[in-house]
Amino acid sequence: MIFSFSRLNLYESCPYRFFKKYVLGYEEPTTLPLALGKAVHKAIEDKINGVQHREAILNGLIEAEFHPEVTAEDVSFLVSRSNAKPGMGKTEIHFILPLDDTEDAPMLQGYIDLVFNKGMAITDWKTNRVPYHVLDNHQVGLYAWAMNKLYLVPYVVGTLYFLRFKKKSSHCFMPADMEKARLWALGLANEINERMELYGMIPEEATRIFPSKPSSHCKHCPFAKECLRTFVTI
Repeated sequence: MIFSFSRLNLYESCPYRFFKKYVLGYEEPTTLPLALGKAVHKAIEDKINGVQHREAILNGLIEAEFHPEVTAEDVSFLVSRSNAKPGMGKTEIHFILPLDDTEDAPMLQGYIDLVFNKGMAITDWKTNRVPYHVLDNHQVGLYAWAMNKLYLVPYVVGTLYFLRFKKKSSHCFMPADMEKARLWALGLANEINERMELYGMIPEEATRIFPSKPSSHCKHCPFAKECLRTFVTI
């Protein structure tokens, strides 16, 4: 399995939801926030790459597969708040890197929305309705670590840009910050691999190997009812 921040974060939030989605392969419905995020990210990417605003919005709607709750007006509004300009940087930079130097190291991949200043600055656009601090999770720290590996830069200024509020949260990630994020990812990836191996030996113990972790996230989880039925009987 190739890991990503979102996969690791989901596992940390709830091992059982991770198991259902990434081990058993159950598809989750495309929610409005997810579809809107896809549309807006695509449209911003296009604008930076020189596409006119109207066409960029249409491409965003196509990217979201014309989700019935995603409107052109909402996408246009959020994109206009990004101040995206042609040529402001490289978009959707994809990376796949080993999390350590061992032969069988877990692999981490990601897509960075915007990279500029020769890899020393990155931005991730957010359509969230609630902003948060860039250090509240390890996403940007991992992206900074990837920039350090790919561009050999000594530091990376990482920014979350919350479009609804035109609000930035930035931090200058030094090697110690990058290492903290890498160790978080490596620890979880190794734990998941160990549990996957255990599940392969005793699949009947899946719910004990990947237990649920009730939290506020449950109200958005498509497996919540099944989870309740499963774990109240254990």
